[in-house]
Amino acid sequence: MLIGPMTGFLTRPRKDALAAVTLGVVAFTISSFYGIEARWHDFATRFGHQAHLEELPIAFMTAGVGFAWFAWRRWRDFEKAAGHRRTTNHALSEQLDRNQEIIAELSTARQKAMELDRAKTRFLAHMSHELRTPLNAIMGFSELMQHQVYGPLGDKQYEEYVSTIHESGQHLLDLINDLLDLTRIESGDMTPHREVCTMRDLGEGACKMLRDQAAAAGIHLDQICLEAADVSVNVDRRMIRQILINLIANAIRHTSRMGHVTVTAIKTPHGEIGFSIADTGEGMDPQTVKRLDQGFAEVENAFRREHHGAGLGLPLSRAIAQAHGGSMIISSALGEGTTIDVLLPSDVIVDARPVSALEPAAAELKRAV
Repeated sequence: MLIGPMTGFLTRPRKDALAAVTLGVVAFTISSFYGIEARWHDFATRFGHQAHLEELPIAFMTAGVGFAWFAWRRWRDFEKAAGHRRTTNHALSEQLDRNQEIIAELSTARQKAMELDRAKTRFLAHMSHELRTPLNAIMGFSELMQHQVYGPLGDKQYEEYVSTIHESGQHLLDLINDLLDLTRIESGDMTPHREVCTMRDLGEGACKMLRDQAAAAGIHLDQICLEAADVSVNVDRRMIRQILINLIANAIRHTSRMGHVTVTAIKTPHGEIGFSIADTGEGMDPQTVKRLDQGFAEVENAFRREHHGAGLGLPLSRAIAQAHGGSMIISSALGEGTTIDVLLPSDVIVDARPVSALEPAAAELKRAV
């Protein structure tokens, strides 16, 4: 009768108080009914002990009250913990509902952003095509006037005007072409048309196109041919050459007279192959490099103000490299120039002969530059 409730004393706190009180009441009742106090008094007197048993029922009652107090404390702690769990579960449930609402809102916003981006891409592509048509006419007719195909213009000043028109039109056409290529790459409409060529051909072709521009700016354009230059790669020749032209032209714009721009064919220890374009310009601080890595940005310095542009060269070069599965890394420090590495994955290599990274002689040459 008493053992049953006590077996769950430590596991059923809500029944502990009732069991303890019941124990005290039962003990008091049994003591009064059977005259335990008188019997114990006779027993103790027979053996020479002087004892009073009137404290025995009180002792049982005290033990029962103690058990009841302990059980009540257990029950109160249990209820407090249960209330905390209920509050926590309710808060978690509300947070889960809010998170689901936020996820739904973000999904809707992402879908709208993708639709807007596709609309922007279509608009830019359409506008680029619309602008190229009259620009081609301007370029063609101004070139005819430059060469005076149908006779002299009649005044020397007109020849300068026509030359300016042709140069401005060519510059605008180049910007439109870059913008069109960038939108096509971002929309996934442009895929590389790969062909086998050597790294040397790619580097020499780009340097040859910009050597006159570098000479006019008083800048030395150097091409370091390492063993990596003789490696054959399977890439889109036009795209890779466009990367080199963009980066070399950008380096020329940001380098002062008597400076150096160096183009090097490299291969990393991880097997990636590509080009390193280094200049001896003013360089950039870490914040500017971070902005350039994030997307469209322009470098503001004395040379940048003299040569305005749309800032499409770096984003377009990065997009083309990524279209080939590669990457572009910018390293720069104020007063030490800038180095941009365009790295392509090892699977573009056709000739798998072992190729070293920057050779010591090349490193010494770059330090001397």
